[in-house]
Amino acid sequence: MTKLLAVDDDPDILYTLSTIGDLAGWKMATTDSPRAALTLLREEKFQAIIVDYHMPEMDGLALVRAIRRLDQHVPIIVLTVDERMALAERFKEAGADDFAVKPIKAPDFISRLNLHIASPRPVLATAEEFPKAWKEDPDCLPKGLSAPTMSVIVSVLEKEAQKKGPTWLGADQIAALAGVAYQTVWRYLDALESEGLVEVQLSYGKRGRPRKQYRLSSH
Repeated sequence: MTKLLAVDDDPDILYTLSTIGDLAGWKMATTDSPRAALTLLREEKFQAIIVDYHMPEMDGLALVRAIRRLDQHVPIIVLTVDERMALAERFKEAGADDFAVKPIKAPDFISRLNLHIASPRPVLATAEEFPKAWKEDPDCLPKGLSAPTMSVIVSVLEKEAQKKGPTWLGADQIAALAGVAYQTVWRYLDALESEGLVEVQLSYGKRGRPRKQYRLSSH
């Protein structure tokens, strides 16, 4: 039986999704906790994941990125009342595959899910292979990113990974080493993070928000 996972902090939405799952013949696991969803994903295999955008524990964008670090090919469908194109692009860049606007319409929703279940997203190359793969096939890069720039940024991370006792690098450090604008580097690092190709840690300074630091994924 097809197994799906739905994550939403609204119990009414979860009930609706469970009902739709029964109607479609799916086994629908539901949770109102993004962190619980990530635990389930580590323990079980799902054919698709449905993610709400606005959640207090972790918003949908952060959850999509976390899911992509665990599973590169499971289809992710985002539920939202916000139809802005800019938001859709951010989710696409993070690794989402499709959107469903609330209120949910069962026939359209079932049809959309069946399409993704039948054709899961392709898996990107491993960390050792992806620079070459992206160089040879720029179409597999997220929209708006270029293979030459990605290659430069990856080269910086690779050189650091080859050092004895490699360190974590901030986006500003990578920008300086790559000779690329900070804002541009952040977009490429976001894409690498969404595919699980870099590891991320938070650096807490004396002031302001914690800053992300990066290194190539070891797996």
